[in-house]
Amino acid sequence: MKKETDKPEVVEETPKYILLQSEFTLSYTTADCFVNDKAVENKTEPKLSAKEFCIEKQKSFYDSFLKRHFKNVVILTAAGTSMDNGAKDTSGKTREGLWDYCNTEIDAFADSIKDFKTKPFYISKDIEGLLSHLILFEKLNGVIKKDEVVLRETLESKIAEACKLKLQPHAPHKDFLNKIIARKPSDPRVQLFSTNYDLLFETAANDSGFVVIDGFSFTQPRKFSGRYFDLDIVNREKTRIKQEESFVSKVFQFYKLHGSLNWFKDSSENVVQQENPSKPLIIYPASEKYESSYEQPYFEMMSRFQQALRKENTLLIVIGFGFQDKHIQNAIIEAVEQNPSFQLLIVNYNSTEGIETTCLKSFFVDESKKQVKRNVNIVFDTFSDFTKKYPSNNTYIEPNKETGNESL
Repeated sequence: MKKETDKPEVVEETPKYILLQSEFTLSYTTADCFVNDKAVENKTEPKLSAKEFCIEKQKSFYDSFLKRHFKNVVILTAAGTSMDNGAKDTSGKTREGLWDYCNTEIDAFADSIKDFKTKPFYISKDIEGLLSHLILFEKLNGVIKKDEVVLRETLESKIAEACKLKLQPHAPHKDFLNKIIARKPSDPRVQLFSTNYDLLFETAANDSGFVVIDGFSFTQPRKFSGRYFDLDIVNREKTRIKQEESFVSKVFQFYKLHGSLNWFKDSSENVVQQENPSKPLIIYPASEKYESSYEQPYFEMMSRFQQALRKENTLLIVIGFGFQDKHIQNAIIEAVEQNPSFQLLIVNYNSTEGIETTCLKSFFVDESKKQVKRNVNIVFDTFSDFTKKYPSNNTYIEPNKETGNESL
């Protein structure tokens, strides 16, 4: 029995980690900043909080790591980058937020599917689980209609509508592109891969005068063919003088792994770009997305992603990706384990104010000890804050010329 004189138990605060490397970690509590789990003295003037002091040390990591020369730079972006597009009504949605946005279209299935609202996917607001269930249900029972309207198609249209985002003035996309693509003219082009359907990066590129090699023809209508990824833009006059390729700056390659709101298939089965198509060509979040990834044009995109990760001296930066797409995750794991000169930087953000390891178990030697594999680096940051902290390479940054006539 507890005596009145017994002192109350002191609950020790669990450190929040904001940087994990194989031999270096940064974490903090309310009182202390820790390097390799050892408290370090805070001598800053004026004195910063433990969290602020830890973030300053994280910036030092960015400065040293991201200024290293990597021959190949590959970026993978996902929903987290779209969620950093300003206020709640102008940004992308979480899976739960997408469920709430489509609530009316989802509840329309209740009359056709027995015990619909007691299903695990309904209770947990799992949009992917819902769509997977609907696809299986339709294979066994036929499509669900109401007033001759196919309800799943109505739901998919609402999902696509949720992704029609307008780039906000203070969104980080433009700054990110300007920083990441400032490289030596002799270096290979930066390759940007995205699972997002929205057009935020395309808008940012267009507004900032970038040329995007996206797998579509340079003629109208813009038709897709994988061979267009092998084209590039050089300065012909300078190339003649130097007798070597003189690459034009502000060009990058862009791959949309799950399709795009401005893609559609025409009557000849060509994949074409068009503004606001009635039925955009996208892979909806369902279990069948793995099968769809082996169809064109998605197969071409995925193949290029795998090839990019197998090249020597490659840095892959992953931002806003939850590692729930197994085919993408497996390609990254293969690079970590098989490519000796590969480096992975995961920008992880969640509501806990520290790195969440649940979906990152494959990248750890010992998760309980927060020990990651030798070529894995994990930081806790939003897309916006990561962009602000990303060190500028002013040698190769060109001033942004607002000419008004630049196009993709």
